[in-house]
Amino acid sequence: MPVIAHRIIMSANLPVQYLEAEEEFRQADTAEAKLEALKKMLSLIPKHKGTEKMQGDIKKRMAKWKGQAEAQKKKGGKRTDPSHVPREGAAQVSLIGPVNSGKSSLMSVLTNSEPQIAEYPFTTRMPQPGMLFHQDIPIQLVDTPALDPNVTERWISTLIRNADMAVMVLDLSRDDLIEQWETSHSVLESLKILLVPPDGGKEFSEDGWARIPSIYLGNKCRMDDAAERLSVLADLFEDIPAVHPTSVRTGAGLEDFKELLKSSMKLIRVYSKPPGKDPDLSAPFVLKEGTTVGDLARSVHKDIERKLKFARVWGSEVFDGQRVSTDYVLLDGDVVELNT
Repeated sequence: MPVIAHRIIMSANLPVQYLEAEEEFRQADTAEAKLEALKKMLSLIPKHKGTEKMQGDIKKRMAKWKGQAEAQKKKGGKRTDPSHVPREGAAQVSLIGPVNSGKSSLMSVLTNSEPQIAEYPFTTRMPQPGMLFHQDIPIQLVDTPALDPNVTERWISTLIRNADMAVMVLDLSRDDLIEQWETSHSVLESLKILLVPPDGGKEFSEDGWARIPSIYLGNKCRMDDAAERLSVLADLFEDIPAVHPTSVRTGAGLEDFKELLKSSMKLIRVYSKPPGKDPDLSAPFVLKEGTTVGDLARSVHKDIERKLKFARVWGSEVFDGQRVSTDYVLLDGDVVELNT
């Protein structure tokens, strides 16, 4: 399967985030969603002479879709787009999987949401967001309708593509584990979605395929024969990714899952310390691994970055209060004092 065409990126120096917003535009099925994607594209496109024509084209399309969105509201009010879940927290993760795999039960124990849970299939018909907190890091989980070849709506594709990561939930207590695996991946293929290891990075190709970072959970791992079923699955499929055993009922593996989410998305916590005062340990900046002191200053405010004289860091790799340069790479748990 082809990867993102570098030709487009090189010609206008377009960032990957812009291509992701462009993919959102293609997948959007309402005028309002199209307009929001175009706004994001305009904000992300580099502003230089080489992109002036593209900027003008985006603005023309914005005017067109704005008119259609307003007309849509006049006709029948605002239509809810099920594929659009407003992003909250440090990252958005979609929970996907076959019928009755336990996604909603997982949501109920990990987040502040109250999803509908029942023994009958297809209880979840609309996306249900909830916030998971791990070590002061808020991660938004989105429960999605089951992946089923006869029921799955096309808008689920946009929902999965827009998230930072997907978590496939399988039920280890059932004898149809192999069928769960095959059916779920078959539906994803029909949506042109390929699940890749979490360190693979999200990519979109010109022919519509999406490579989505993902991890796999095996729910009900304490049930009889769960380990044997998982072993058979691993033997049957070559290069199968690791399936992390969990149990919503007993709590087994759930803390490991939270840490897995954090590490897979390369999230770190950095705490601020005003000069001459104690550090604020109540609300960290949640950043990506590789973030520098200069990046942190820019995320606080452009004026802070411009006026920054030096920074002091308290952490595992420095002496307490050590003075560092703007290109110092921050680590999880660092306390930073920005001096302007």
